[in-house]
Amino acid sequence: MLRLTITKSGIVPAAVRAISSSTYAHAVEGLKGFSENEKAVEDLYFTKEDQRVLGKILNKVKEQSDIKDIHAAAGVRAAEISAVQPLITKYKIAAEDVHKLLAWKHTQY
Repeated sequence: MLRLTITKSGIVPAAVRAISSSTYAHAVEGLKGFSENEKAVEDLYFTKEDQRVLGKILNKVKEQSDIKDIHAAAGVRAAEISAVQPLITKYKIAAEDVHKLLAWKHTQY
């Protein structure tokens, strides 16, 4: 005997109704997984973008403080060089390259 189900769209055989509801459930489940993946990718992008922007702001603040307080900047620069010196002495790096290394450090980290 054929069972019928009454829906908003009309009278539908129960078997068709069962198939369409399970298909709908899988479709919604697939969309949910996609949106979670999409959100994770988006969060990762904005985290990296925030990190990049905050790095630029930090560099601007450092440059401005170096200009404003020359004596403190010289002290910080000397402390950085003395901290790096033991690491690079065996490579015999020129002083100019040490300054470039420290400048690179400030732009990357």
